[in-house]
Parts: sequence; structure tokens; C-alpha cells
Amino acid sequence: MPLTLPKTFAFSQASLQSYENCPRRFWLAYVERLSWPAMEAGPYDEQERLMRLGGQFHQLVERAEVGVPTDLLAVDLGYPLDGWFESYLRHRPADLPRESVEVERVLSAPLAAGSGRYRLAARYDLIAVGGQGEGRRAVIVDWKTNKRVTRRSSLQLRMQTRVYPYVLVEASAGMPWGPLAPEQVEMRYWFTAAPAEPVAFRYSSALHAENRARFEQILTEILSRERESDFAKVPDTEENRRRFCSYCIYRSRCNRGIEAGEFEEYDEEAFAEEDLESALEFTLEEVQELAF
Repeated sequence: MPLTLPKTFAFSQASLQSYENCPRRFWLAYVERLSWPAMEAGPYDEQERLMRLGGQFHQLVERAEVGVPTDLLAVDLGYPLDGWFESYLRHRPADLPRESVEVERVLSAPLAAGSGRYRLAARYDLIAVGGQGEGRRAVIVDWKTNKRVTRRSSLQLRMQTRVYPYVLVEASAGMPWGPLAPEQVEMRYWFTAAPAEPVAFRYSSALHAENRARFEQILTEILSRERESDFAKVPDTEENRRRFCSYCIYRSRCNRGIEAGEFEEYDEEAFAEEDLESALEFTLEEVQELAF
């Protein structure tokens, strides 16, 4: 019998990236929802500390964007939060539209293939929209607290770079600013490691059609499979062990080693899907409230 996912399940950039990296990991994390007692990278204390600080930074920016006085937010932050927040205040992109600004907003769009119908959802750090008619602009900003800037070539291949503009265009008709054309949308990654040098990607109708086809292809592949063995492991090569397996919490289950990879080489965006506290992050109630 072909695979059926729970009605509460919404695809996200994390689950699609997990499938792209290793179909078996998608099965274990999103179908079986299997917890596994392994850490992604070592030393664990440093990984946990920086992930916690990243969450705190996002909360600071969210509060600043909704109008909380920044002098109140900047009190007793400590290192490195104080430096990150100062960089945000100094280097927040000055050209962002001002008419409509949404922070920590969840949007979704239908995702269909064959008899399966699901939703593709995205949780945005910031969406800024302004202008009228053909001059309307929408800029997506995603704040990154990585220890170093991710290469543009790597970001371009990320599911996040595909999913966020796609969902915004598809969901925009139900938003106060109205329908957006793909050419009116831009995706920017803003790094605390290089606050004056955001990495931007312009969207287009051609990319939108390409992304729709890719998402539907992935959904068709997933729903056509029935059991764990249908979801292949990433090929067992030295490069794949270094790039994927050593940072995967299921590595020992798959006989791909037991030692966690070095945190200095860890890319939290590529492996965040393995945090099962947030893996199935969109509940039925949330999905029902999303923009249709």
C-alpha cells in the first residue's frame, strides 16, 4: 500500500532538505518519527549553547521589529548576543519596504501529486512588502547566526531558497498586500558573521515553475513508497560520511559510524530537521490557520 502521511503533516524546507540529503533519514525522522540518542556534532555543550543563543537572537529581532524599544532589549545581553544585536541595529537592510512587515509568520500552499494532497509550509523570520502595482516589492529576510557565512553556491541549492519564495507567492493572494508575482520577490540571508554583506536571490516565474515541478516530483516519489527499505540511504562514500552521516543522529543505526562530526564543520541549517522537538512543527490547528 502506498505511503500515507498524517493529515496533520505539512512539508517544510526542513523535511524536503532531509529527503534530498538522504531519503532514509526522511523516513526515520518524519514517517517513523524515531527519536535516537545521538548528538549531531561535538562538543555537545558548545552546539547546545550556540543553538540556544541563536534562538535568543531571533527573539530579540522579533521584538525589535514589532516596536519594542531597542534600548530596553539591549540591556545585559552578554557575549556574543550583544555583538549580534548591535550588528542587527547597525546593518539591518535599509532598503526594506516599510508598508507591511510581518515577523515570525507561518504561511502555506497546497502541494499535490496523484491522489495525495498536502501542504507546503514555511515559517518566516521577516517579510517586508511595499509599493503598488508592478512596482510592489516583497523581501524575505532570514537571520543566520552561523559561525561563518554559508557559500552562495550552497545557499542557492538549499530547499529553503526554493520553498520560502514559492510559498510566499502562492499564499500572497490571501494576505493584506494581495497577489505577488514571482519577479516581485527577493530572498535574503543575513549573517551575524558578515552583517554588512547579506546574500540575496531574486525570484522569477521560471524558478517558480521549476520549484513547483520539483516539489511535486518529491511528493510523488515519497507517496509511491511503502516501507523503510524503499527509502534508500545516501551512498556510503567517504565524502557522504563526512558531509552527512557524521552529523546525522541515526548514523549508528545505519552503521555509518558512532562519533559525532566536529562542530566547527557543522551546518545547523542542513541538519536542523533532526531535532524532533521541531521536526513536525506544524500541528493540525496551525495548518488550519495558515493562509490558504
